[in-house]
Amino acid sequence: MKTLFNPWFLTGCVIWLIVIILRKTGHPLPYLNGYLTDAFAIPVIANLGLWFQRVFIYKTNYYVLSAWHVIFVVVYVSVVFEGLLPWLSVKYTADWIDVLLYFAGGMFFYFVMNKPLVEIRD
Repeated sequence: MKTLFNPWFLTGCVIWLIVIILRKTGHPLPYLNGYLTDAFAIPVIANLGLWFQRVFIYKTNYYVLSAWHVIFVVVYVSVVFEGLLPWLSVKYTADWIDVLLYFAGGMFFYFVMNKPLVEIRD
């Protein structure tokens, strides 16, 4: 459960919440709405995957995602959101800057967030 209290994960969730509220109220902020959420997409998604693995599969807080897991998440999200969905619907648009932000978010997750949880004992 501690995985869900990672400050970077919580920051990404709060940013997404703010963006959704601003969109619903008709006040989207151009760069926040378009790019900041993309930068936090992979850290949030990968952190949820890490939490699931730690709680239900490996049952240890020491488990971390491999580089291949993170690469898979980045490629999957890029293909779906920047390739498949824009091809299927005019509601979505492909943007290669988003792919770069997904990659940067994946690097950030892998090198900053993807750490074993160490319990401090007195």
